[in-house]
Amino acid sequence: MRRIQFIGLLLLIGFFQPISQAVAETTLINFGKQSEWKYQDNGKALPLDWVQPTFEDAKWPTGPAPLGYGDTGLNTTVRFGDDSQKKQITTYFRRAFQIEDATKLKKLVLLIRSDDGIVVYLNGKEIIRNNLPAGQVTAETTAIEALGRVVERIYQRFTVSADNLVSGTNVIAVEVHQANPRSTDLFLDLVLRSYQDEIELRPTLTPKAKPATVAYYSQHYVAPKLKIVDGYFDGGRGMQFDAEGHARSRRELLIVDRSRDETLRKYLEFAGSDEIKELEPSKRASRLAKYIDQNMTLEKNDFFTQKAVFLMTREYGNEGVLIGDVSRICGAGVCRHRALLFKILADEAGLDVALVRGDYGDAQRREGHAWNELHLKDGRRILIDVMQRRFELLTPEGSEVSRRYLTVDNKPWYGKQEPSDQKP
Repeated sequence: MRRIQFIGLLLLIGFFQPISQAVAETTLINFGKQSEWKYQDNGKALPLDWVQPTFEDAKWPTGPAPLGYGDTGLNTTVRFGDDSQKKQITTYFRRAFQIEDATKLKKLVLLIRSDDGIVVYLNGKEIIRNNLPAGQVTAETTAIEALGRVVERIYQRFTVSADNLVSGTNVIAVEVHQANPRSTDLFLDLVLRSYQDEIELRPTLTPKAKPATVAYYSQHYVAPKLKIVDGYFDGGRGMQFDAEGHARSRRELLIVDRSRDETLRKYLEFAGSDEIKELEPSKRASRLAKYIDQNMTLEKNDFFTQKAVFLMTREYGNEGVLIGDVSRICGAGVCRHRALLFKILADEAGLDVALVRGDYGDAQRREGHAWNELHLKDGRRILIDVMQRRFELLTPEGSEVSRRYLTVDNKPWYGKQEPSDQKP
């Protein structure tokens, strides 16, 4: 296995030429309260031309997303009628946005959280239908199934052609359908991003990000002094590359890009604050770990975390996901998300922290895992596992707990076979 990794590393170094990549991703409609929508919630059916840009919606109410009722995190509450047992089936939403030159755009990506079924139109043309039957849709058409719990939290990803865009004013129209009149909640939030070509949809290895990306890909270890910079990405231990440096993986491809990732910038502001940097290193690390846990936990007991991330992996397999978008997309984050985010924030906070990937368990049962090490100036190291809320001082002889942390070859990381910074 070490020979395969070494050959893979040579291929990475040999094939990947320096890439000057200017990401041309443009967010046309953003998450949540950053976007205002017009909506019609009076229960009346609308004329067929309500999806057209020319339709007059000046008298419709307006509110920031997410919009709906009966759910947490809403910024606008819409009506459902006078009888809670006979709610109206369909609610309508519209939003205009501007495009300077539509001829430059080839692909659109939409991230949509909706409850229950939706049809999305762009400038009068249907581009997405989900959880609704085929054929003509009316105000009384019910969704195929009622979404609940973890499933209704996921932002589903759709990629469509940009052919329907026009230069100037464009209009997205969405109709949300309930599964039945007794439905307890309705939710809509929509993100729209545009790309100039197909290549921009795939992360591409850049020279600055190559050292950390290659280290984690080939050695499953990013040393404390090696920083996670913009352009870094990771798709798990099964990630593969083509000759141009484009990645493929059955998992989501986690991307670090501060310029596009507003949530990550907020996290970094916390990590770089005087409040954090005034703490001694171990307490600084503890605060960062708690902060990540708070922002990447779906439920207090984590009961639904694994299922939520499983659904995200299914939805976003082989697709790029900004690290700051993970908890928004599915409401949770597991070890691979938390360990990477901890390394990024620790770098910002002036801590010497390693990013580690291996297995966790014993001879009977083990599974893939990711964690961190805090390296102190006096030579001590502390194992930090944000997923399991664990801080443990590492000793030469190891402990019952630390010996459960294994390499990808299922050999002990800690104890007598302790890895050095150079050779995990």
